[in-house]
Amino acid sequence: MGLDEAKNAIVKVGGGRGFVVQGERDRLVITAGHCLPDFPTCHSSSHTEERTYKALLGSLGEKPAVWAECLFADPIGDVAVLGPPDDQQPSDEFEAYETLVDAAAKLQIADAPQNGSAWLLSLDGRWCRCTVRHSGSMLWISNAADGIVGGMSGSPIVADDGSAIGIVC
Repeated sequence: MGLDEAKNAIVKVGGGRGFVVQGERDRLVITAGHCLPDFPTCHSSSHTEERTYKALLGSLGEKPAVWAECLFADPIGDVAVLGPPDDQQPSDEFEAYETLVDAAAKLQIADAPQNGSAWLLSLDGRWCRCTVRHSGSMLWISNAADGIVGGMSGSPIVADDGSAIGIVC
């Protein structure tokens, strides 16, 4: 996948972004945890309604209008995985999610290089080169051509082959 197609995998998540990947059954959206309006309740028996966000997702450049359920959130790693809302009720919201993610490309996830270059999508939709360094569990970004600004959170950090190697947090 090239960078042009990778751009088509990026969606709006609240005030930030996320990107579409193929899960085991559904297409999922990966984003920065702080892009959620609030963190979901922390217990394994929480109800779907407690983890479902209204009007959270949308196409880039559009106001978010699509519902999503938080399937996983890590406040330390600042990552969240979103999936479709309950398909039983209301079904219109499930269909809107499916329409959004089916129209998007899906990124492959790859290991980040120890040291190397990568790409970030600027707010105006241009791919900008940066340098990445993988150290322990952290991926450090430096020399970002256009910098990193509010609204880029949740965007993928993309390798030359178009695969996601990290998340802008």
